[in-house]
Amino acid sequence: MASFARTSDRRAAALPAQEASVPVAEQVYRRLRDDIAAGRLAPRARLSERALSAALGVSTSPIKAALKRLEQEGMVVTQPRRGTWVAFAPEKAHEMGLIRAALEGIAARLAALRIGPADLAALEAILAELRRATESLDREALVEANDRYHALVLKAADNVFLANAVRGLRGYFLITQARMRTMRLRPELAMAEHEAIFAALAAHDAEAAETAMRAHIARTVETLWGPGAAPAARLRR
Repeated sequence: MASFARTSDRRAAALPAQEASVPVAEQVYRRLRDDIAAGRLAPRARLSERALSAALGVSTSPIKAALKRLEQEGMVVTQPRRGTWVAFAPEKAHEMGLIRAALEGIAARLAALRIGPADLAALEAILAELRRATESLDREALVEANDRYHALVLKAADNVFLANAVRGLRGYFLITQARMRTMRLRPELAMAEHEAIFAALAAHDAEAAETAMRAHIARTVETLWGPGAAPAARLRR
């Protein structure tokens, strides 16, 4: 599967039937992204456009578009005359998780000092969605509400430089989302952590908000990628 070279791999890799509303390039992108996240495409695996075209049963045009998008997100690397290969590796996930924990910890600290009633109410509404999704084990709803929760904390921090830095980790967020969709998780732990972050924000306790956010992301990184660069130990002031 990783090389997309063997005939048996090609049969197994064919794209499943999708809704007509989903463009082929988007289907290819999602498939490759999820395969990278799940480790089915190993780090440094070569990605031949022709082999992928044969394996997935599509033309090379959507393959090119998907690979370009993955390159922009840091998941693959392309070099002239050398080709394209998988750049993402679990150790990079730990490194990026470390950066994310630091940045979003700062965002939570600033948000605790600046958040107003409207954003607190919106955050509480998202918490209710997270609670329902946790109880029903709705993975898609969990991923979507989780993204909005963190985005709202970042918005409340009201710091454009911080926001731009976090957006630079878009590839990491996307690969994390894909990982969350395929792994057995314990959403009740994340729910408790989100509630702790909210409580600190509502109390305008900057120190508690930063500590809770960093701990939440550190645990998430270790859950998704295994023991490694433990952010919690490294991010103490």
